Amino acid sequence: MKSERRLGIATGLAILLVAPIASADVTIDRSTKYQTIEGFGFFGAADAWWNHGTVLNTAWSQMVIDDLGITMWRNEYYPTATAAAPQDAQWSLQKPVVQALYAAASASKVPLKTVLTVWSPPADDKCIVAANGVPTWGTCATPLTRPNDTKGGNILDPAMVNSFATWLVAGLQMYKDIGVDVYGLSMQNEPMFWESYNSCFYEQGQYAQHLSEVGPIVKASFPNVRLFGSENMLGIECGAGANGTNFDPYFYTQAIIDNSAALAVIDKFAVHGYVDGVTATATSKLATLWTSYRTATAATNKSVWMTETSGYNHTWAGGPCTSNATNTCSGALDLAQAIYSGLYYGRMTAWLYWQGSGGTTPADLNEYDLMAGPTNPGKNYYISKQYYRYIRPGAQMVDVKSSDPKVLALAFDNAQMGAFTIVAINTGTAATPLTLSGNNLPSSYKAIRTSASENAVDLGTVTAGNITLPPSSITTLVNGNYLESQLSAIDAGTEIDSGGNAGSGGAIGPGDASEAGGVTGSGGKGGSGGATHTGGVIGSGGASNKGGAIGGGGATGKGGATGNGGATGNGGATGNGGATNVGGVIGSGASPGNGGRSGTGGTAGGGRTTSAESSGCSCHVSGGASSSGSSALFSFAGLVLLAALWRRGHRRMRQTAARLPTPSESAAPSSRHRSCAACRPSPR
Repeated sequence: MKSERRLGIATGLAILLVAPIASADVTIDRSTKYQTIEGFGFFGAADAWWNHGTVLNTAWSQMVIDDLGITMWRNEYYPTATAAAPQDAQWSLQKPVVQALYAAASASKVPLKTVLTVWSPPADDKCIVAANGVPTWGTCATPLTRPNDTKGGNILDPAMVNSFATWLVAGLQMYKDIGVDVYGLSMQNEPMFWESYNSCFYEQGQYAQHLSEVGPIVKASFPNVRLFGSENMLGIECGAGANGTNFDPYFYTQAIIDNSAALAVIDKFAVHGYVDGVTATATSKLATLWTSYRTATAATNKSVWMTETSGYNHTWAGGPCTSNATNTCSGALDLAQAIYSGLYYGRMTAWLYWQGSGGTTPADLNEYDLMAGPTNPGKNYYISKQYYRYIRPGAQMVDVKSSDPKVLALAFDNAQMGAFTIVAINTGTAATPLTLSGNNLPSSYKAIRTSASENAVDLGTVTAGNITLPPSSITTLVNGNYLESQLSAIDAGTEIDSGGNAGSGGAIGPGDASEAGGVTGSGGKGGSGGATHTGGVIGSGGASNKGGAIGGGGATGKGGATGNGGATGNGGATGNGGATNVGGVIGSGASPGNGGRSGTGGTAGGGRTTSAESSGCSCHVSGGASSSGSSALFSFAGLVLLAALWRRGHRRMRQTAARLPTPSESAAPSSRHRSCAACRPSPR
């Protein structure tokens, strides 16, 4: 009996030892299609505009087009600089960069799209707001007072809306004059905040009203430009409910929806992927936030863009921020999941990182950039390449179900290019075989992988039945052509629009193809043509294993001007809480719900009483805000608005919403910081 027992135990152990590793079964339904991709990209030049360094670098231009694979590029439309109101850049500096990017795109037949965002109207179109926002936050003070410059917030003068719209048209014409048709225009970056750099505040209803007034004037001259907005934070637009993940009708998106004229003129809803303008949203929350936002906007049939995010270290896992080690940042694997979440749950059609390149040396590389010039790509560059290079404009997301919640999978059909692309992220700690099932799936793929030790490595051709996902990795599988240069019918002028929201209801979770309907639309001038090149391995995607220095930190800021006035305390407490939202896995699952309507709220200064959250602003600000204003108006941006922002957990405790600057501070405007989103390290 003992020997038999031992034999049984040994046999059982042997069976356990040879038991096959469970595979992730990914089922793909190519007949169920969702959104059409418009583009992936970033903001800016080879160096930050405000660094006044080498912004024009043709090697960089070619690299981001041909290797990284951007198809959408975001830039700031700056007001004309004056002695009193200097700017980070002017058209004379930007124009050669635009021309170099389009030359590289044209050479490779890439349909590059430019989208412009305004950080501030010209100073002559702005005014100091009425004290305490009475009667509204869109009312100019009496007597009418213009700010000295474009920094430090303030508001658009309602009497100057036509002038502002004319200025927008002039900006579009500048690009038109060099052969670039601007694809998208946003009339204001992050309209909720007062910043020490170019900024302008819009109360929610006022934003929608001005959009409805400006839009028709812009469209009369440029009918094909897509107006997008409001570029507020996803974490704020969907910050309602006990878990802070339900759509909140108090903010800008609902204000646009409620204004029929504004809704008629806006083409794309756009949000920034932050909680508070600097902190990357927790990976584990993104599925719910994106589902809430998509559900709330689905009935409008407007597609959704994510037009700015950052805060991801170039290390694989999260940890101390590169720019300021006292704060905590998400990591590159989190960025991979963030893009996945926006595509899968948010059905977004465009994704734009913050800075493409914020400097030119290894020490410049940090969580706000993908690279530091052409010789220093970071880990986030390669994460982005897994999507950017192989999911091209015109690709439609198809339905995917994964049996393993640790394996996050996406699939895209691009009929125009004859390409089929799968992106699979293994968030688990074990190597996992990937089993693909579905009708009309390719039998082989070109495989590209990024992990903690690999940078967009070309693995060559793999067969569908012999694919294993290493632990903690992202793998892109592509069958067919992903290079526009191989197709005669595609050139840099081709425009592919998503045609609106592809599906109207419910959360999808991995599986649950509940939104096959909706208007997917091919839109634009995409055309069908050219050889489709359905087979073969086309190119290797460029040098993939440079790795790049991960940067040595950089300036951490000087602490911020503390301010000297108003009942709002001694100026923007900067806090060092940093991003508390690191890591986590997106969750496989169930419908997160759309939250319901939690009341319409009031104006932005209305002091809502939601609970505060714990994450702090992850940096400090140097220099003073530079717009003029009387200290008698401090109460406007003081207790009322600051309390409202604080109660919403929005820890932007700088000198932004806290108060207006004093005239002495206005006399010496500070240079703009390294981000449009929030406080970042001071410029060199």
